[in-house]
Amino acid sequence: MTAQEPFSTRVVTTLEEFQTLSTSWNDLLRETASDNIFLTWEWLYTWSKHYLATHRLWIILVFKDRDCLVGIAPFYIRTRHAYGGVVLREMRFLGTEEVSSVYLDVIVREKHRAGVLRHIFRHLHDEAVAHWDVLLLCDLPAESSSIDRWTALIQEPGKVMEIVGTTACPIIRLPRCREDFLSGLTRNARYNLQRKRRRLAEAGAVAYDRVPSIHEVAAAMDVFIRLHQRRWEQKGTRGVFRSHRFLRFHREIAMLFSERKWLELDFLSLNGDPIAGIYGYAYNGRYSFYLPGFDPTVVPDVSPGILLLVHRIEDAIRDGYEEVDLLRGHHDYKMAWANGLRRCLTIRYYNSHMRAAVFKLLESGKDAVKILLR
Repeated sequence: MTAQEPFSTRVVTTLEEFQTLSTSWNDLLRETASDNIFLTWEWLYTWSKHYLATHRLWIILVFKDRDCLVGIAPFYIRTRHAYGGVVLREMRFLGTEEVSSVYLDVIVREKHRAGVLRHIFRHLHDEAVAHWDVLLLCDLPAESSSIDRWTALIQEPGKVMEIVGTTACPIIRLPRCREDFLSGLTRNARYNLQRKRRRLAEAGAVAYDRVPSIHEVAAAMDVFIRLHQRRWEQKGTRGVFRSHRFLRFHREIAMLFSERKWLELDFLSLNGDPIAGIYGYAYNGRYSFYLPGFDPTVVPDVSPGILLLVHRIEDAIRDGYEEVDLLRGHHDYKMAWANGLRRCLTIRYYNSHMRAAVFKLLESGKDAVKILLR
């Protein structure tokens, strides 16, 4: 520690201590460029309750002048059997298993980022050096300055870092009014939209509804889950809610987000029966389209899921949101409406341990075998 960098570190390793951080965590998050729904205390603490299991919590808190929280590295350590039977201790961001979190990052004000990342780097190679083999920074926004700062720290001692994955999230940057949004569509898209709306109206009474009260969330989630599962069952699969952990996590996070006014659960009904639903989040001027669901056996030719999505986009414009984030995946229906793309990178960094070196050699060998077999 120097006079120019008066930082200190505390590591949170228990859920009990994590639970006490909600106010200070979100207060810091709101002051950073990283502020998004997937870095909130609510999302990551609830994820930890359901997914941490035997993994080890390792949240690095960085303080300035002893008691001012200026940085959070929301990590955990999981032990897994990697390629070649190597037992690997992998440190990674909380929220990275199954629930499709994106835009993960170290939580830090930009003016402190260089010093905080340097302090975290030193912590990993001093106090924590014996606890991890590989650091996996998953779904880090490509525009985050953490990437350049971390790269510089790693290159200085000549260590190894590599990009091992990319994610693309289509987004819709919203205009000020619904008419501008519609005029931005192709003539063919506008015609098809009008035709489908007209045909749906001819099939019966149409209603668009949003769950208004926390007291209705549990029942509404049941309806949404049935619609989502029905869509995938028709394709011969079981859908994401087949996972009991995923199901329990989302039932709890939906209730918690409803209390915070972050949950938006929308339905399209025909003759009083829900035929499509969208489960999404509204936070910090952004609407995040998390999961759709629809009954593929009811008026499939009018694409009720698409009609509900368009209605939701129009509502976001009316409510003054800056963008609709369609989240990860190059699905055709997302790309048809998107007017932008946000990318995330997954970066892997190796500790100076034999296991890390063996894993790197085996991974490189595996890639070489793939090339030879093509």
